[in-house]
Amino acid sequence: MQKFPEPVKNLIEQFNRLPGIGHKTSQKFVFYLLKQPKEVLTGFAGALLNLNKLIEKCAVCGNIATTSPCSICDNQQRNQNIICVVAETYDLISIENTGDYTGLYHVLGGAINTVEGVSPDQLNIKSLLTRINQKKPEEIILAFSPDLEGESTVLYLKNLLSSYQLKLTRLAKGLPMGSVLEYADEVTLSNALKGRTMV
Repeated sequence: MQKFPEPVKNLIEQFNRLPGIGHKTSQKFVFYLLKQPKEVLTGFAGALLNLNKLIEKCAVCGNIATTSPCSICDNQQRNQNIICVVAETYDLISIENTGDYTGLYHVLGGAINTVEGVSPDQLNIKSLLTRINQKKPEEIILAFSPDLEGESTVLYLKNLLSSYQLKLTRLAKGLPMGSVLEYADEVTLSNALKGRTMV
């Protein structure tokens, strides 16, 4: 039985670790890369290494950036009285791309998912509470995908923040149930942001 050479096998296994990538797709990726010139592979490898070297998490909000605090947290021109809580940095970018939001963000690093064993203590929630206690914002926007994980996270945060003297809102229901925030078009997301409702 023909076996892959060890370097090929190792790279296939690394691609297998990526979410949504199966064994056949991993093989296609590796064999595509094998056909590329060495300078393309060097650039690809360099980009991967730079993720580890140059990217860090903002100590304030959990956003990924090349500096900490990130450019959003460091910008005093932004509305300091509103914090938009999102699951991941790509959700932050989706909202930022609407051009309609000028407040601050807080990235939880995921959403509550009991099936996959993601509990509240594994998320960036303690630092959110610290920020709320220190900054005393007027409003917290809960911007989560309207799926089971997003709804579970909204419910948990609603209960957790109920004793705080602040306005707690969420994106309007313009987002279809089960949709993923990062894939929503900018107009839909903008309308959901503008039409946000009390939790």
